[in-house]
Amino acid sequence: MRLYREAPGRGKDGSIGRVITLYQYEISPFCDKIRRTLNWKRLPYETRDVSIGQTIFGLRKLNPIGKVPCIDADGTWVADSTHIAHWLEERHPEPPLYPADPRERALCHILEDWADESLYFFELELRFGRGAETARWVESLTERDNFLVRQLARFAVPFTQRSITTRQGVGRKPAEMVEREIKGHLEALAARLDGGPFLLGDTLTMADIAVFVQLHGIRTTAPGERLVGAAAPVVRAWLDRVDAATGVRGGT
Repeated sequence: MRLYREAPGRGKDGSIGRVITLYQYEISPFCDKIRRTLNWKRLPYETRDVSIGQTIFGLRKLNPIGKVPCIDADGTWVADSTHIAHWLEERHPEPPLYPADPRERALCHILEDWADESLYFFELELRFGRGAETARWVESLTERDNFLVRQLARFAVPFTQRSITTRQGVGRKPAEMVEREIKGHLEALAARLDGGPFLLGDTLTMADIAVFVQLHGIRTTAPGERLVGAAAPVVRAWLDRVDAATGVRGGT
């Protein structure tokens, strides 16, 4: 199944003639991934924050998987952060986010997938699986919903998210083990970054953005802030470097 719907009458080059609209949850690391991709490529865009209700009842009519992030580029709807990033790379190759060398491109793919499919669950667990953090993040997630949805979400969102992390495995681990594994990931990043400014050497790639946004989400929680704050200086310097290169420029 294609994760985009092409606008009728678009030229063969797929060129974009106006501002891209990004439909998002502000707190989602995957939406942050696309904001930073657009910033890096200096593409004009605007953001539309959506509610849970809109996601359930409205977005499925506009994109095949009914999730955010998704973009509207002159009537072409593209869904899923990885597919959006590749779609943008094909149409706006400069500055590149994926290496040209096949081996480097393969490693970039592996690191992006590791961030999306492993680190993400640590972020999800720290935000929604711990009592001290859950209420704050549920409130942030549902701030655009009506009173009834917000009240239901107080119970439904933690239950749903906890079910996800439990099935995946992170949610079954005690807090001490979760924090120990995050620390191990940070130590692995320190080893990878030793001697180079970015994960694949001298140039920022999608691997940097994908890993950064998950760690950025992790450190918005109290335990995550403590763990990332105690990481090796090379990791903290890299986080600052990626943030400076991909931070807010064109979003409105």
